[in-house]
Amino acid sequence: MPRPGGIVSDLTEVVFLAGRLGLDDDGQPMTVLMDRLERRGVLARVICLSRGSSPGSDPRVLEFPALGHRWLKTLSIRRLHLEAGLEHPCVLHVLHEPMAAAALALADSWRLPYVQTVDDFGILERGFKLSRRWFRGLIATSPELAHELVWALGFPAEKISMIAPGVSPSPAAPRSTDRKIPVIGTAGPSRESSGFAVFLEAARQVLGTGRDAEFLIASQGKDALDLRRHAQSLGIADRVSVADFAMIGPRFWTVLDIYCQPSLVPSTGHTLALALSEGVPTIATQVKGLRGLIDHGSTGLVVPPGSPESLAAAIIELLDHPDQATLMGSRGQEATRARFDVEIEADLLAALYRRHATLSETQAPQ
Repeated sequence: MPRPGGIVSDLTEVVFLAGRLGLDDDGQPMTVLMDRLERRGVLARVICLSRGSSPGSDPRVLEFPALGHRWLKTLSIRRLHLEAGLEHPCVLHVLHEPMAAAALALADSWRLPYVQTVDDFGILERGFKLSRRWFRGLIATSPELAHELVWALGFPAEKISMIAPGVSPSPAAPRSTDRKIPVIGTAGPSRESSGFAVFLEAARQVLGTGRDAEFLIASQGKDALDLRRHAQSLGIADRVSVADFAMIGPRFWTVLDIYCQPSLVPSTGHTLALALSEGVPTIATQVKGLRGLIDHGSTGLVVPPGSPESLAAAIIELLDHPDQATLMGSRGQEATRARFDVEIEADLLAALYRRHATLSETQAPQ
């Protein structure tokens, strides 16, 4: 952190501003990234709206739900020092969009530079507000998203860093291969663009061929009842299970034989990357953000969005050719772990923080 005279110590301090851990970050544990940053001389802490399943004993993770409320945000910022004893870091890093407004207020109050991660193509329509004085750059999580930020929004390319989020495959036991009934799963937010309706219709078509299979939806939202009703209307309720998205983790991946991401709109596909890194044979739609994660026919299968017939055919292909599916899963795992390496992510982030760290005494907190 800054010292008198503008001298910066060897230890760079960063505060992550996160939303709901376990949901906004697709279940990726922040502790994995923070541990790696610490080994690179970066002391990282997290201020979040909800710590979710994050270990309650980790003093680096601080929960401040009021930061997400427009009228309580200012008071909450004032109380950060009193309740958490939080000292000013060198850099702020906005991880999730729900904390973008809090970042503006904190950067101005603490007189600190900040960077912001963009991991949702929806930002191209919603836009965002940035501080002219304290904002230093965007971090795009995929090349296609970085390209769209430049060409669709006219954002300066020199202010965009492309850093793929690292994936940390679970150390759980390998998936069972002796189950009699295969399980096909999907996961994501419960909204129309997730393609859950397409997934359910594809499930009906697969079951209609006489093939025996079970289908699992991990839903990030409050529409589980609607999904169950939809499955019932299709006559497949006894073959469909709907679980809470929070179950994403070792247990989820070990029960799956096939993972599908039937998104109807562009997606950065972090959950798809997790599935690939676990070696689960995958199927995804041909949309921006997903299509670049799979080499069709080699590391997985790609189908047109909004086509249950195509999705059903791809599921049947993997069910009928298990050796081919296993090979695709292995290839996808190898390629994805190399592309989404947590060590590379930590290296790039540590360099970025040091580049933007406060060096001038005039920018030091008053």
